[in-house]
Amino acid sequence: MNDFELETKLLEEIDPDKIMEHAEYITAEDRESGSPGEKRAAEYFRKVMTEYGLQTDIHYVENYISLPVSGELWLGKDDCSGVEKLASTITHSYGASTGNEGLSGEAVFFSGNENVKGKIAIMHGLASAVPCKKLENAGAAGIICITGGKYPYNMSISPIWGHPVPETVDLISKIPVVTVNSEDGEKLLNYVNESKDINSPVFMRTEVSTKFRTVPICVAELKAENPTDRFVMFGGHVDSWHKGGADNGGSNAIILELARVFSKYTEYLNTNIRFVWWSGHSNGRYSGSNWYADYYWEDIHDNAVANFDIDTVGTKGSCSFRHIECNRQCYELGKNVVKERTGQDPEYMRIQRNGDQSFWAHGVPTLFECLSLQPETNQGEGTFMPGLPWYWHTICDTFEHLGREELLRDARIFALAIWRFVNSRVYPFNFADLSLEMEDDITNYIKTAGDTFDLEDVRYLILELRKCFERLDAEIKKENSSSEIKEPSAYTEQLNDLIMELNRILIPVHYCKNGDPFQVDLAIPIPAFPEFSELKELAVMEPDSDNFKFLYRKIFREKNRVLHYLKEALKLLDAYGF
Repeated sequence: MNDFELETKLLEEIDPDKIMEHAEYITAEDRESGSPGEKRAAEYFRKVMTEYGLQTDIHYVENYISLPVSGELWLGKDDCSGVEKLASTITHSYGASTGNEGLSGEAVFFSGNENVKGKIAIMHGLASAVPCKKLENAGAAGIICITGGKYPYNMSISPIWGHPVPETVDLISKIPVVTVNSEDGEKLLNYVNESKDINSPVFMRTEVSTKFRTVPICVAELKAENPTDRFVMFGGHVDSWHKGGADNGGSNAIILELARVFSKYTEYLNTNIRFVWWSGHSNGRYSGSNWYADYYWEDIHDNAVANFDIDTVGTKGSCSFRHIECNRQCYELGKNVVKERTGQDPEYMRIQRNGDQSFWAHGVPTLFECLSLQPETNQGEGTFMPGLPWYWHTICDTFEHLGREELLRDARIFALAIWRFVNSRVYPFNFADLSLEMEDDITNYIKTAGDTFDLEDVRYLILELRKCFERLDAEIKKENSSSEIKEPSAYTEQLNDLIMELNRILIPVHYCKNGDPFQVDLAIPIPAFPEFSELKELAVMEPDSDNFKFLYRKIFREKNRVLHYLKEALKLLDAYGF
């Protein structure tokens, strides 16, 4: 059986009825972190995976979980008779509780410069960590967010990634935050504009339950018949807002079905597959994958080849594959698979600091996250990312929004991409693409810095890396295109060792702001080569000022780090003959 025939047979094994059956069971109950519905789903994972013969574990662990209980907002000083209550109001994970006495204050719309000290700030957009923390630091007493659409979007406002530690716990919000939908938002803004003479009083009351809760982290490993410790991870979060049909019940169901299918092909696997369901996605700010990253640090660092993350797929009407979220060295494989299965040619999208991306410090690259998107004519308004459905993160996200054919299509895309990793003799990365991205990143920083800081030595090393990467990529393709030999050899094992070491060196320096691989960056956007993110500030400072000299030295130290690791990558490539 040739490669095409084997892939075709594997994809035809995927049963959409089984996916729908799993999804219907999983989404029958609410699945907030630590809830009975989440535990019910986790035990279902154990039952199904054990039936398929996989080594299965559920780690029940204590994580710091925040569940929004209620949010209320009145136009007026308090909730007495004669003032209007905005019915759509919700509050958010890691916001503060007001207590029964609530919070009264003057409401002011914040467009960027208004004085919000001691006032209740109104803003357009999602209740997310960066804008909420900015308003809190500016002295706001409370925050009201206005989102698009009929239903307000549930969010988590903590800037802490996963489990807080003494150095970060004080970053949890100390002020209440609520969100209203677009209709109530319009009422609110009209009220503020019409009542300026009485200082636009509003009254808000919130209850948020934030404490340690026991949550499940589900892990099932499919072992290749050819013994190896190396594995790819394939998983997503099991906890959801409400019943979470699209986000993330359909994804959970695909994971179960692909475990069944792959379990029939272990003789062809050169790499193990570790299927995972994380808890604490929103209610714990990725605390489930963060727990796993901490407690299995060495195993992940030493053996994890790639991470396939699956989130919000298979929704009815989803037909757009306009981009692929990934680390750049994974893009070629992802693009080719999507193009083969859909005919579309998706663009590259640098994977962001969200989802359950808890493994960058370990040097593990990711392929995919959200995959199939709604067309522009049917997408939600003001969601986290264009293309998400209107019911994303709302009480309306139920099983009925999952499409049988859409789930099958997306399952086949994930299956084919994973298959080409675990069946290949050499891990199918494209490192030349990564060097091109790095060159673009540094070129942009050079333009930003102008004459204030020199990065040409960094750029030179990246150009040298590209030459080596082109030779390495050619060798990877050559070894994987051999139609005669399918089993790994001593030489292909050396190539895989080299690939693993390159990712361990380059992903942390390209993605992580914290130079310590055992600590955790915040849950906020992090640019490429974050070591140089402050060049914008440096470029507008007076060169003779003390502050310029302080910041210059800080960035210079960061450049030393980048240069060191780029040189380490070049030494490694040279040692392997590239």
